[in-house]
Amino acid sequence: MTASGAGSRNGFAAIMAVALIAATLAFLIIRNAAAADRERKPALAQALWPSHPWVLTDKVLLEIASAAARGQIPPTAINADVRRIAARAPLSPDPFVIRGAIAQTEGKDGLAEALLSEARSHDPRSKAARFLLAERYFRTGRVTDGLVEMQVLVGLQSQGVEGFVPALVAYARTPGAIPQMRSFFSRRPQAEANVLTVLAGDAANADLVLALATNSHDPQPDWRVPLLSGLAAAGQFEKAHATWLRLSGTQPKSGLYNAAFKEDSAPPPFNWTYANTPEGIAEANGKGGLDLLYYGRAAVTLASQLTVLQPDSYRLAMKVNPSDGEPSAIRAIVRCLPGNKPIADVPMRPGGVTARFSVPAGCQAARFELAGVAGDVPATTELTISDLRLDAEARP
Repeated sequence: MTASGAGSRNGFAAIMAVALIAATLAFLIIRNAAAADRERKPALAQALWPSHPWVLTDKVLLEIASAAARGQIPPTAINADVRRIAARAPLSPDPFVIRGAIAQTEGKDGLAEALLSEARSHDPRSKAARFLLAERYFRTGRVTDGLVEMQVLVGLQSQGVEGFVPALVAYARTPGAIPQMRSFFSRRPQAEANVLTVLAGDAANADLVLALATNSHDPQPDWRVPLLSGLAAAGQFEKAHATWLRLSGTQPKSGLYNAAFKEDSAPPPFNWTYANTPEGIAEANGKGGLDLLYYGRAAVTLASQLTVLQPDSYRLAMKVNPSDGEPSAIRAIVRCLPGNKPIADVPMRPGGVTARFSVPAGCQAARFELAGVAGDVPATTELTISDLRLDAEARP
């Protein structure tokens, strides 16, 4: 076992301590209501129905845990309790759990694991078997197996994968965790997108997210969007664009991406973001154009995308087909980033528009917007744009 692997296990043990303790307490205290309302009053259950198999199991496991905490072997009287549990509940996994726990305290690790595995086979919903197996897997360096057991255990607590995500996120940040997490994701793919979405909320985790990802094609939830938006918001435009190219499998290209507004799996912000708000709607029409509906009540960005433009002169052109209202209420705006300064602001006109503008030095990226600008009196505008082009001007 390498030093990095040992460090990873130690780091995980510290991170998971609270989750493991919570799972243990939940197993010992929270079960199906039975034995004189033992769920809310375990002491009363112990007094009123001490021979009930579930009550006996809780009592025996607590005795084993107490003895282990003192560094002692569990008392031999426990064996009689185990026989009573087996007699009263012959299909229960609890006798195997108890014998496995005893074997573990005696250092008989192989026997302990076999007994606990048998308990899990008898009842896959056995929280005690899952917990003790998880603890053994972590202790012996089988982190992926331990993570699987803990996820099932958390699910048995009716928390679902969401309840396990914070612990997974914390573990993912520890040294040496990446291969273990990727192995876990291959067995539990539904957990991957949830964990990466949380990590992607911090631009500092970008490299970690990319290293952990086993599925970057249309993940649900889509962690790619917060990752890329976070990098852009942090001013890391070059890294954001390079990451977007990697995730989308797209070759570098100057100008606007997907200028024909086709259905495309590449994520924003270097592909289109369309508005669907009370102030306005943008929707690709499937014919190479974009339908815009603006109600004129308040300023709104109807469609936008980030792009990388080198300092140069550019020509912007598009066809405009209005069907209602005043086209000039919708404008094409190009903003220099960082700073958000407009370097082009072109009102729509029936038939189409052509405009020229320059990108100055210092623009690390640009944001192209189709935006509604409110006038003095609210009025609805509806139009379609098509044949959109943004090209560098040819040099003489």
